[in-house]
Amino acid sequence: MIKVLHVINTLSAGGAELHLLTLCRYQRRHGVEPVVACLREHVHDSRSLVCDFENDGIRVVRLRAHKRLGLGFVVTMARLLRHERPAIFHTHLPRADFGGFFARLACPNIPWVCSVHDIHDKSWSGRWTLPLFNFIWRRADRVIAISHAVKDWLVAERSVPLQKISVIHYGIDPELFSRPQGGLRREWGLEDKSIIGAIGRLEPRKGHDCLIRSMSEIRKTVPSAMLVIAGHDPLGYGQELQRLISNLGLNQSVRLLGFQNDIASFLNALDVFAFATHSEGFGQVVIEAMAAGKATVVTRIPPLTEIVVDGETGTLVEPGNPLAFAHAIGELLLNEDKSRAMGDRGKERVYSRFSSKRMCEETFSLYKDLLRGTGDYVDRFVARAL
Repeated sequence: MIKVLHVINTLSAGGAELHLLTLCRYQRRHGVEPVVACLREHVHDSRSLVCDFENDGIRVVRLRAHKRLGLGFVVTMARLLRHERPAIFHTHLPRADFGGFFARLACPNIPWVCSVHDIHDKSWSGRWTLPLFNFIWRRADRVIAISHAVKDWLVAERSVPLQKISVIHYGIDPELFSRPQGGLRREWGLEDKSIIGAIGRLEPRKGHDCLIRSMSEIRKTVPSAMLVIAGHDPLGYGQELQRLISNLGLNQSVRLLGFQNDIASFLNALDVFAFATHSEGFGQVVIEAMAAGKATVVTRIPPLTEIVVDGETGTLVEPGNPLAFAHAIGELLLNEDKSRAMGDRGKERVYSRFSSKRMCEETFSLYKDLLRGTGDYVDRFVARAL
């Protein structure tokens, strides 16, 4: 069985980590042995996915690199790469890419793939290291950009050669998000409310403050409207959001729910999904909401413009504009037929454009290109399985 070694920063339940879980499950079903190494198991106030990987027979190696500025994990990664000798070495997220560059020096003949999962702008705490990553990403054999927006950023601002980059959008299993409504609405005591939901870490770039401000206007036309925000709070930003809620007199209209383990049930409890983020690498929560059949109101920024077709599968709104969000959300809450039709078309778009099968097949195709001519065993595997 051919082996792929994946290395990722953490195995907390987030977009990149859930993407990797989906990819590894698919690889294992198709004759590949995925091995996953994580620098840290998980971050505060989030759920570890280690058991999810291991329950599917995917081996997890904990590198225990807990100190963010510590460099000892680089030697550990090099030893792991020499020991495992995978056919493909695939790193995810900057810290793993950093270690991967040096580990690869110990095994220069193993093809190395970097997946870049975000546009690391001025809001990124490690932005001072970006000149180093200009060098690192250019040394990878191939770079996977999770959106055209990430690809454009890599080419224009990070000087990564265009021919090295492949755009492979995230994919999900859409059927996992089709569930009956009701359970959480009863649990929240909101069965008689029009529920707007958002998902994302509590941090400034996610635009939760914009949605909170929009509620003052929404409640003028939809008095029953309720905003619920799901997401863990790694920076303590939730306290600032709670102050904003109180200052606007919205304590009865906005709830910060914290990390939600069951995203499918959360989405199915909503009437409308809203996402006011300022910057994203892709926006997996948007395709999850669409898979749940929800009309979406999201920021008009790349890459969300690659996901939502304005006026058909959702509504695109200018960033940082609470009144525009209020108008778009209110219109959907007051027009159930329009909202339902958008949700249905959104679900169709996920099935046709953002399925896990499509994502995994495109990743396999990239591996296939890298592995051609690397040995008789690998060539025979490529011909049979890829």
